[in-house]
Amino acid sequence: MVEEYLISAAVLGLIALGAVLAWRVWPGPLARVMIRFERTRCGRKSERCPIADIDWHVLTGGHGEPLILLHGFNADADHFNRAARHLTSHFRVIAPDLPGFGETRVGAMPDYRIEYMAAKVLALLDAMRIERFYVGGNSMGGYLAVAVAHQAPARVRGLWLLAPGGLHSAPYSPLYEAVYAGHHNPLVVRDLRDFERLLDYCFVRPPYLPTPLKRYLARRAANSVSRAERVFADLRFRSTPLEALASGLTVPALIVWGQADQVLHPQGLNVLADRMSHAQTLLLPATGHLPMLEKPRETAEAWLSFAESSARQQVSLQDASV
Repeated sequence: MVEEYLISAAVLGLIALGAVLAWRVWPGPLARVMIRFERTRCGRKSERCPIADIDWHVLTGGHGEPLILLHGFNADADHFNRAARHLTSHFRVIAPDLPGFGETRVGAMPDYRIEYMAAKVLALLDAMRIERFYVGGNSMGGYLAVAVAHQAPARVRGLWLLAPGGLHSAPYSPLYEAVYAGHHNPLVVRDLRDFERLLDYCFVRPPYLPTPLKRYLARRAANSVSRAERVFADLRFRSTPLEALASGLTVPALIVWGQADQVLHPQGLNVLADRMSHAQTLLLPATGHLPMLEKPRETAEAWLSFAESSARQQVSLQDASV
């Protein structure tokens, strides 16, 4: 009896040791399992939607009006998992991996200008037979959400902009000061050290990530350095500034910014709001560049409140015009 117990304990110990070694040496497979588990826990499923030269990977979940969520630079659709947990009982949440990032596969992408990317997102929504929708995004994704609304204002019911990029008249943030001082762009990750430095820029309180998972995410980003550099250049130097895209838009918008954002200066909140006639603003204290990850419940609840209020106002306007 004792011998059987000792043998069982030894076998379990070897299995555990093997799992730990595999996690440290080959983090990829286990990291992907963890990511899939989080998607399932947040009520999201993975779908593919091939269109011409782009094989889109899309996370979907929930029911209700479509809410399209667009991630930031060097990120992916999983950045919205935590916020989606609070949204899927109210919206059909749809988050694609944008071309050049995540699990979306692209052929010969001519360029990554924001106007071109917006046209591609609209083509994806056409293929999914989504006519009218809400659209939100973080950083590059917020910039892209405004570009989508600029190209198809009649289709967009509302905008949710989380520290959107693309502003040229806002003050430089600490990250952009480093870029324009000639240092390596912190948004372009080459190794684990770069990844950890980027986390420091993005968060006040970074979420816990095991080192092997960090290593996996850093390695994935490092495999696309040349593409990331090209995307950054196309967005920063070849795209229409956010100010021009937003000016004159009458789509209701909620603009959210973290007060401690080191990636994009928080004064961008007022710079953008001044150009949008139907915008409301929210400045989150003790929050960095990724509010949907750092404060997912608070960020999601702010959007739900805004969307409900906006929908009531639109109904009132329709009733008044009858």
